Amino acid sequence: MNKFLPSNEGVDHINIYSKSSLELGRQLSNFAYSPFVCEDGKFNSVEGYWYWLHCRHDDLKSLYGFNAKKFGQSYVKSEKNDDEFIRKIKEAIENKINQNHSIKINLKNSVLPLTHYYYYGDIKNPKVIELPQYQWIVDCISEIRTKIKI
Repeated sequence: MNKFLPSNEGVDHINIYSKSSLELGRQLSNFAYSPFVCEDGKFNSVEGYWYWLHCRHDDLKSLYGFNAKKFGQSYVKSEKNDDEFIRKIKEAIENKINQNHSIKINLKNSVLPLTHYYYYGDIKNPKVIELPQYQWIVDCISEIRTKIKI
């Protein structure tokens, strides 16, 4: 069972999720509209970049939110998230944070543990789904937070 529950978000954790109850959780989501520049160009979201890395379809550069995921999945049938892909996504996350002042300040001022889970249903009795295969994203953001606090 997940040690964090949506009803306790903001009390004992921050959920990095597009439906987070906290602004910072939503800002840190790959879905968030948060323009950044990286070695491959300008993107409006990490989600758009994620799928762009798999298919190089330039329409993904301007997309964010569920539209980026839906469009990307229409072109990408399987994802190969190798070391180079992970390096580029980590760099994109760091660029996104450093290039978006409000995200950087909110992250710097945060102290609660970061986590990532989806949930469905009523917040008092939710169905929580953890995705341990993406823990590296949470770890990346935690490391960035440590760096920007120095």
